[in-house]
Amino acid sequence: MRKLNSKFKTNFISEEGAFLQNKDYFAFIELDDYACYVIADGIDDDKELESAKIAVTAFIRNFTAKPTMNKFIIKKYLKSVNEELILSSKYVRLKASITVVITNYSKLIYSIIGNTRFYLFKDGYLRLKSKDQSLTQELVDKEIIPLDKMSKHAERNNLSSYLGKNDLSNIYVSKKIKLSDGDVFALLTKGIWENCDDKEMEDALEGAKDPKDVTDNIEDMILSRQPKKLENYTLALTFVEKAYINPKQKERIKKIILASIPILLIITIGLVAFNVKRHQKLNNIATMSECKTNAQDYMKDGNIQRANEEYKKALDIAKKYKLKNDSKTLDEDYKYTEIIMEADKNLEKKKYEDALDKYILALEKAGDAGSVGREYIFKKINIVKNCITVADLLALGDKHLEGGDSAAAEANYLEAKKLALDYYLKDEKKEAMDKLQKIYDQKAADAEKEKADKDKAAADKKQAEDAASKAKEDGKKQEEENAKNAKEEKKAAEELQNKAIDLRKNGDLKYVAGDYVSAKMYYALAKEAFESINSHSLANELQEKITLMDKKINDVSDKKREADQYSQEANKRYVSGDANSAKVLYLLAKDIYNQLGMTDEASKVDEKLAIVEKSIGQGQ
Repeated sequence: MRKLNSKFKTNFISEEGAFLQNKDYFAFIELDDYACYVIADGIDDDKELESAKIAVTAFIRNFTAKPTMNKFIIKKYLKSVNEELILSSKYVRLKASITVVITNYSKLIYSIIGNTRFYLFKDGYLRLKSKDQSLTQELVDKEIIPLDKMSKHAERNNLSSYLGKNDLSNIYVSKKIKLSDGDVFALLTKGIWENCDDKEMEDALEGAKDPKDVTDNIEDMILSRQPKKLENYTLALTFVEKAYINPKQKERIKKIILASIPILLIITIGLVAFNVKRHQKLNNIATMSECKTNAQDYMKDGNIQRANEEYKKALDIAKKYKLKNDSKTLDEDYKYTEIIMEADKNLEKKKYEDALDKYILALEKAGDAGSVGREYIFKKINIVKNCITVADLLALGDKHLEGGDSAAAEANYLEAKKLALDYYLKDEKKEAMDKLQKIYDQKAADAEKEKADKDKAAADKKQAEDAASKAKEDGKKQEEENAKNAKEEKKAAEELQNKAIDLRKNGDLKYVAGDYVSAKMYYALAKEAFESINSHSLANELQEKITLMDKKINDVSDKKREADQYSQEANKRYVSGDANSAKVLYLLAKDIYNQLGMTDEASKVDEKLAIVEKSIGQGQ
């Protein structure tokens, strides 16, 4: 009958805070030898079923049937509660955080799943506080964030364990804690510890005689601050005014210790090895959660490659420890980022249709990270659509330009340039600007050509006018020139006729003189002069004389050839020593030269005759 020999006094508050429905629940039962205190915080969105109430009621029912402080049985009860919560789920999965305190009025043991809490105060000071099963608690344990920032940290409700989870393996059960008179223990939900720190609770306990005074004071303090978003809050305080003392406790403890030493040694060794391995596993699982969080942060920042790397690290850890649910979720997230990366590569290579297909596939395949990366994907899809639009506008502009509609082409290129500028599409922007510049250059060339054509037309017109004026003036001058030329031609014809007559006379004189070559020359010149003045009859007469001169010249050529032969033969006879024969031949040659009027040749023969006669005289 431990209860009769101890005194525990309990009081609690539980309100909905700023919400319409209170998802918290607290209940306790005090039996003859044991007492059980249970608090739960529903963390689902079900409006009909109260997950916290189902969890608390189920645990107390199991405990009442068989009260115990055995850790393994307590874990069994909690797993039974978890199964009942899962089976009770209808429209949504029911989920809850839970904290259980069991005491035999002399000692207590507590268990926690999620982020409801257990506090133990001794002598008015907080001596023991449970640890949340959350990412924030892991960061605090690793000293990444300070303890005093925990109540406001963004990941304080990112739980690694909670009721309603398929694989409920991380159930924490404390060792037995000895109670002393004056101790106070508390069970509380996040609506309390987010708005009331440890020191404020210690201040509220100072001098308090009844737990109701403390709970009321803490509630008034929280409400007076008027927090913007006050969660459901529940606080249960138990004052241990008198703890149970077993009169045979010392003797019993001594027997137990002596009997347990060998067993404890074995257990200790096993536990050390187990705890080392378990601690390593917990560290790795914490690392996995950190990698997942990092990946989500990278996703928010649009760094998909780093997010993919972090998901891969987390997935490897989940597979190593065969965490099925985590492995499945992380595998989906990893493949999800892989698809986004492939889509990004297609976008970079300007394979817009392939990129769009991949982004849409990513939305369909999105895992837990889908909500984080959805904004990034929609942004990329918008870019892809605009890229396709820009490409279509450029192609349409090219088609209009080929068809000769430069105005429509220019409008399409301008629209493509605007979209490319809005979405930082450098290559497309440059292409649009180059094509616009080509149009503008063509327009400038056309305008310049049109101006040049106008200037040329004006110049041609002026030139034609000037030419007409000049032609008129030239015509007048030509008439004067023609008259002058006619006069001059007449005079020239008369002069040419006189000259032709003179040339004919000179030819006759040369003929008479026997100079047939000169005569032929004068006759030919006279004939040409008569022909130029159209005196063809006179020109024909001269042609007959020219023919006669050709005959005479041929005759002279034959005689000259004969004279030359006599002279050459004479040279040979003289050289051979026949001076007399040489003399006769020289005389024959001289006679022909004289007949032909070739005085120079005749003189040369005379000189040779003188030499021959001299030679003959010396010989006699």
